[in-house]
Amino acid sequence: MGVGTGINLGLYRFGADGVTSLTAVDLSASMLGAARRRASALGLCEAGGGARTLRFAQADATSLPYASGTFDTAVDTFSLCVLGSQAPKALSELARVLRPGGRVLLLEHSRADWALLAAYQDVTASAVAAAGKGCFWNQDVLSMLPRAGLRLVSAQPSLGGLLRTLEAVKE
Repeated sequence: MGVGTGINLGLYRFGADGVTSLTAVDLSASMLGAARRRASALGLCEAGGGARTLRFAQADATSLPYASGTFDTAVDTFSLCVLGSQAPKALSELARVLRPGGRVLLLEHSRADWALLAAYQDVTASAVAAAGKGCFWNQDVLSMLPRAGLRLVSAQPSLGGLLRTLEAVKE
């Protein structure tokens, strides 16, 4: 979800013991165009078949055009913060399209663990969003998981909790 310009595409390990197919979703047609160009430069062909099946889809994260239980894993990096108040709905959609036991992997801005830093985030969130492409950097991503039907497996905070790497599973 939120493939953007495809900057992460080179990090996927394709093959029988890794990623066998990837559906890259973004709302923006121009971002998808950039992701397609990046995929091509990396030698990843759209709908390539075999161990490198790659598809691009323009879709709204809050209303994904896939049947429930379609995917084994969903990945999102720095999209929930841009979705603002729609982030919980998008996370619920990710959970919906996962098979039972499917994983969600997130790298997100999040409300800090340190009280003083968290208070600063709250005070500056609107200004940061206005200057930072709509990123609301003070969302409590951890509290969104159970409401979306996801159980936290692991959480690794960085920079005092400003960034979090999370793994959750669909119950």
